[in-house]
Amino acid sequence: MLSELLLAAAFQIGPFYEQKEDAAALRPFWSREGQTTDVVWPLFTSHRDWWRFAFFVHRQSNDKGYQFEVMPLWWHGRESIEGNGGFYWGLFPLYGSHPHFLMMHDLKFALWPVWTSYSTPRPSKGEWMRTNSVLWPFIHWRSDGSWGFWPFYVQNHQRESFHQTALWPIFTWASYEADRDTAGAGTSGMFWPLWGDVSRERESQWSFLPPLFSRARTPDTVRWRMPWPFIEWEFGTRRDRISVFPLYERVVLKSYAGTSGRGAESSSVTRFGWKLVELYDDETRVFPFWTSRKDGSYFRLWPFWESVRGSDGVTRSRFLSLFPIRWVPAVDRNWAKFWTFYERAEGRNGTDHSLFWGIIRWRTDDD
Repeated sequence: MLSELLLAAAFQIGPFYEQKEDAAALRPFWSREGQTTDVVWPLFTSHRDWWRFAFFVHRQSNDKGYQFEVMPLWWHGRESIEGNGGFYWGLFPLYGSHPHFLMMHDLKFALWPVWTSYSTPRPSKGEWMRTNSVLWPFIHWRSDGSWGFWPFYVQNHQRESFHQTALWPIFTWASYEADRDTAGAGTSGMFWPLWGDVSRERESQWSFLPPLFSRARTPDTVRWRMPWPFIEWEFGTRRDRISVFPLYERVVLKSYAGTSGRGAESSSVTRFGWKLVELYDDETRVFPFWTSRKDGSYFRLWPFWESVRGSDGVTRSRFLSLFPIRWVPAVDRNWAKFWTFYERAEGRNGTDHSLFWGIIRWRTDDD
């Protein structure tokens, strides 16, 4: 018993100091686990080739270059792709360039939103499309011939379709070419807020006072909304769904339909109060108070108790468990120890107990 107490004092002092084989912590100021280091988390975090300060200042580097940013005001960096390198920078909203930001590539702007230019990929054609805008979002033109003076008139060419709007969102209409990956050839249109219609080879839909009332049909699904988002029901070969928002929802996922035309049930979930109560086939959740998996691999009674069975077969439990969201490693590294008064590790050969941050330890054997 004395040796265990001395060992605990050497490697753990209350919730403040802890040292393990691959981790160490001086809480709440500093912690390290693997390749991740926190300093007064969430103020500062570093991990191998990047670091972040206060979620706004960020630096990242790799074999292709580096990037430093103080979002959304300033950024600079250098990127090398296939031997070609280029320096980029930006001072928002005055001027800037960026190789890839959100879904935009080779982004350039000046006095945003006065002028903006960027590229997006067109995988179906194996090329890139350039979009230019003046006084975004009012005037734009693209390298594929699309252009618009929003909201008066806009036309956009897409992969298999040609979309137009006038006095957006009042009038919208589109034509579609035959395409094996979408709903096929046909047309669609909407006179908002009264009526909308889709007529394509593999999809038909009508809507009244869109998006409140609608019926949509595809080869394997029928969906009704009466009115959206409060009442929805959907039946198909892949899933069935009934929703009375925010009171009740049931979703049944199905396996491959085969020749029967309707798939067999593979899994399901029933929800009450939107997502406050969720009943899965293998798990029950009552957010944030209760979570229980049927195989015993996870149990949570918030804010008192939490048990997790790891890949090594050891079940680790703790009291208290105040943070209402599970599996947040940064919270476990830096803050959870302050309210974790008791821990237990239950394996095949016995159970190790730790009380008051390892000051008191004992072991119980299965036999």
